[in-house]
Amino acid sequence: MTEKLEGYERYHQFMDKLTENNVDEYIDLPMIAVMGDTSSGKSSLLSNISLVELPSADCLTTRCPIMLKMHHDEIRSATVKVSWKDRPEGEGVDFAERKIEEENWNSITSAIADAQAHIIQKSKKQVARDIVSVDMRGPHCEDLTLIDLPGIVRTSGKDESATLAGDIHGLMNDYLVNPRCVILAVLPCNVDFHNSQILAEAKKVDPETKRTIPVLTKPDLIDGGGESSVKKLLLGMETESFCMGFHMVKGRGQAALDKNEALRKVSNMKNHSSKTTNPGEARIRTSLLAGLQMEIIRSSFKDIVSDLKSQRDSAVTSYQALGNVPSDSEGKRALFRSIQEEIWKGISTKTLDGYISSLHRDSKMRHSAKFHEASRSFQDALNSSKLANISDVAIGTKIIAIHSGKEVCGEVCFIDEEKDHVFIKNFVAKKGVNSASFIKKGEPGNIIQKGSKVYIELEDGTVDQLYSFELKFARPDPEWLSDLIKQNRPYKLPIFINTSVFDAIVADLIAKDWAQPTMDLLDCTTKLMNHAAEEFIKELKQTASYPSLQNVLVIKASEVVEHLTRDTRGKIEEFVTREQVPYTQNHYLFENVCKLRSQRLMDEVLSVLPQGTPNVNSLASTVTLPTSLASTVKNVFSETKRVDDHMAEEMQNALNSYGKVALKRFIDNVPMICVEIMQKFADKMNDILSKTTDEEIERFVVAPPNTVDKINKLKRKGDTLDKGIAALSELF
Repeated sequence: MTEKLEGYERYHQFMDKLTENNVDEYIDLPMIAVMGDTSSGKSSLLSNISLVELPSADCLTTRCPIMLKMHHDEIRSATVKVSWKDRPEGEGVDFAERKIEEENWNSITSAIADAQAHIIQKSKKQVARDIVSVDMRGPHCEDLTLIDLPGIVRTSGKDESATLAGDIHGLMNDYLVNPRCVILAVLPCNVDFHNSQILAEAKKVDPETKRTIPVLTKPDLIDGGGESSVKKLLLGMETESFCMGFHMVKGRGQAALDKNEALRKVSNMKNHSSKTTNPGEARIRTSLLAGLQMEIIRSSFKDIVSDLKSQRDSAVTSYQALGNVPSDSEGKRALFRSIQEEIWKGISTKTLDGYISSLHRDSKMRHSAKFHEASRSFQDALNSSKLANISDVAIGTKIIAIHSGKEVCGEVCFIDEEKDHVFIKNFVAKKGVNSASFIKKGEPGNIIQKGSKVYIELEDGTVDQLYSFELKFARPDPEWLSDLIKQNRPYKLPIFINTSVFDAIVADLIAKDWAQPTMDLLDCTTKLMNHAAEEFIKELKQTASYPSLQNVLVIKASEVVEHLTRDTRGKIEEFVTREQVPYTQNHYLFENVCKLRSQRLMDEVLSVLPQGTPNVNSLASTVTLPTSLASTVKNVFSETKRVDDHMAEEMQNALNSYGKVALKRFIDNVPMICVEIMQKFADKMNDILSKTTDEEIERFVVAPPNTVDKINKLKRKGDTLDKGIAALSELF
């Protein structure tokens, strides 16, 4: 560590440039900071190290950081300037840089005092973060940078701010928490180190004490008999909790300062270190501190460069996300029109189709996919309706089943879907079966299935076996239609289907089962469009800095959606009303009605014919004689029906066929009408925004003060870190 540092001048210059450009506001830079109580000897320690008298009169204490940047050179020279951290507004803020040469060297103290006074005056603070920067060169200097911080106080004096102690602690903490900051913790010899606040604060942030150097000052104040305690500290006998041990420095006392005795004439200054067995043999030399600082710079250089670039990139990205804030009317108008065009061109991609730049792999669905899901739910609702399922057989419905060529009516109580068999309540194959092996619930009507047989519990606790019918020979009982026909029969010959009754049934079923799912899909589409528009507007980078503009655009988008929904609702209602008047030229309707008419007769014939595969070895047993077949068919066709039953069956066939046709039209047309809200939104929104006046734009395009402040801070951060990167490119 004590090696000559001339070869590392570039590193020092790089760190100096970073500090000069306030990069330390964002990046933890290597530094050595002197901290301690007021009047603990901090400034005197720095004076001894730099051989420069710092302001340390009893009436003048340090109220802002003083940075000493020392460089070895043949001729003494110095520059004193102010580095603003929180630059105040107003005139006369800039401090005229002071140049000190050999001939006016003694003026360096007053220059530092003037710079500090300038900071306090202009910042209107009693404690400031702004730095008095002293760039000093000379043969007495090592390549070393030190920072003197305001001394710790515990209470406020007359004419001092009540927050003085807290302000100083906050400033000191900014340096303490920097993991690359070496803490020169100063405490007078007459203060018990157990009670030292600076050592306690250092231990909080540096528990392993790898970057804390305790320095004892003012040994002349040691009380008689107290020398042994100080000696034990220096020898490491009192505590081993500090890796780099205790050091001691004696400088000029206040009397010597008041007499203006030169630093070079003070001969009783000694520096001792606990790293030796004899405290008089070693000194805390500036070369030791310089070597320590260089080691920190070298070990952290890579990380500093990495932090510099990553934070710059992050600041630039955040700044670009917020966008520029135009200050004039022309800039605001250009921004508004640019946003208008982006909404016009981009909203379709967000809602319906267009170019998909990336796949959604998370649980979040595109709005177009959500619309398809809503359309599927709409389709499912219609598919489960009565008009779409006139011919379906389900548990609880009344059916007509064919048994040996005869029709049997009853309520379905169980369907064996695996074997395609249906069971009718109260149609019993065997009464009072032995139920000892059954698991009964004691509930009348409870169905028990064992193998291919089905049983039903009765009220008296007994169990009957139900007769099974083939599902293909079962159809819904049109009795409900018979009642409607009777109640609505006009004065006409009752041998044809009454079209008025048919129309009324279709209109009623559509209004009852299809109208609400249709409106539900419309409402869902409206919500999707509103959500998509709001999401798109709020995700626009150009609107990020303008919450009031975002709100205006969202409101206008909602108004557009409301207008489009109103128009679409009218089209939907018109479509539903039109569909309530049955009409079609679809050949499926006529073909299916004819098929259903003959299906019943075919089922009855097939139900009485022998079933199974013919046995070639017993032809006689599998072939029905023509006379038997003729008799069976004759019996089927000779069965007579009441006119009302015939009309009901014909009506059911017609409703069954027409329901399938109308269902397809609804499933296709309703989503196509609803989606017009999404299809027409972009153009309608563009028309509305085109009518926005310049006065409205001036009122809408206003960034809130906190956003402007955030943008300015990000710009400042990006510019500051850019200077650091420029310094890196220049020196390396």
